Amino acid sequence: MRTRGGGLTTMTSLATIAALALALGGCGSTGTGGGTGDTSATALGFKQYAGAVDYPTMTGPHDTGYVAPGEGLRQLVPLGDCALGLGTFANGYHYVNVNWTGSAGCTRLSITPKPTSDDATDVPGSMRSGWAGGGLTGDVVVPWDDGSLLAVGAAVTRRAANGQQTRLATLPLTFNAHPEQETADDASVNTAVRVGSRLLIGGGQTIDKTETPYVFASDDAGRTVSRVPLPAVDGLQPSTPVGDFGVNGAEVVAVGAAATNAFDFHSTGTIPFWHSTDSGSHWTSGQIVGMPPGTQVRRVLYASGQWVAVGGYARAGAVYDSLPLVLTSQDGTHWDRLDTSAMGAGEITAATVDSSGHPVLVGSSVRPKSKPEAPTVWCGAVWFGDPTLSRWKRGGLGCSQDPPGAVALLSDGRILIAGNRDLWLS
Repeated sequence: MRTRGGGLTTMTSLATIAALALALGGCGSTGTGGGTGDTSATALGFKQYAGAVDYPTMTGPHDTGYVAPGEGLRQLVPLGDCALGLGTFANGYHYVNVNWTGSAGCTRLSITPKPTSDDATDVPGSMRSGWAGGGLTGDVVVPWDDGSLLAVGAAVTRRAANGQQTRLATLPLTFNAHPEQETADDASVNTAVRVGSRLLIGGGQTIDKTETPYVFASDDAGRTVSRVPLPAVDGLQPSTPVGDFGVNGAEVVAVGAAATNAFDFHSTGTIPFWHSTDSGSHWTSGQIVGMPPGTQVRRVLYASGQWVAVGGYARAGAVYDSLPLVLTSQDGTHWDRLDTSAMGAGEITAATVDSSGHPVLVGSSVRPKSKPEAPTVWCGAVWFGDPTLSRWKRGGLGCSQDPPGAVALLSDGRILIAGNRDLWLS
């Protein structure tokens, strides 16, 4: 399983990232709506099932385990009367692909196949690789109209309704298989969607330290793929990958993953977008201006009769202290940023639509630390938008080191929210 940044992630490099996250986690204040003062999501019809998600690393009586932010359960794909979970498992040496299957009633998510212990005591530490993971391998999974699932990573893999897996097309990109070589060429798969009978795949590739976006299309359910040209934006190719696709009939919107000021925190930035009216065969381009510091887009969807792109941005004067970002468009080419001050704190990391076609957003914010060495704790939240997106109902999902990061609309209309330990079901 590859990370959204490209190659397989080693535990060593993630330790460095985790240390940085812990150091930055105490910066700023989460302010109103940070989680501890929220109305519980139970008031919005959710029931919490604590500990109902198999934790994606080995644990023991005196070891609760640790999974770095961004790892573990990443996606919920509706399947049957529940969902299939996809993500990564920390096997002690690096992160490997893993799947979760839902129980009857969808009140538990269990890792399938079960992890096995690593008996490598007679192998030098530098040569140990741990459990190899299992299940359907991919960064993004797309349900297909024949009941199969298409998983997209470095290659496309089809899982038939009977569970049989078939490897299909390989993406013509260079994926870095050695993450310790941080400057090597690499690629990421960030999004994939079905548009009629077409599969669209989006992400970014880094060549000679320069990242550019890409789109691939397949008209034979992943057996072959071809690159679709993306037009430049104001004469330049953006240096950010495609972050996500939104689909409405044959119309598709793609939005860049990060604004120009996402990482340098300049006072204002721009974020690219592309729009297609013919299922992704041809695209026009543009950019959304006036983005606040730290802007990143996580999801794009068509909800409440309009396009909605969501993510987060930094609170003024803070670093990585995120507030919700909501961008809307009636036509996919002219965008407005909503005033989200009433939504409280928290970066939006996952989104779906409810059975009425209105948006359901999930995110979290860092809780202020009592002391610098304290563990970083996130407070989760769910937001329901009204038909006009002018008002949002917010429910708290509790505070922990493993915030919720995935959401899905189930076949019976229920909403499933899950993190690495707990799940919530409407």
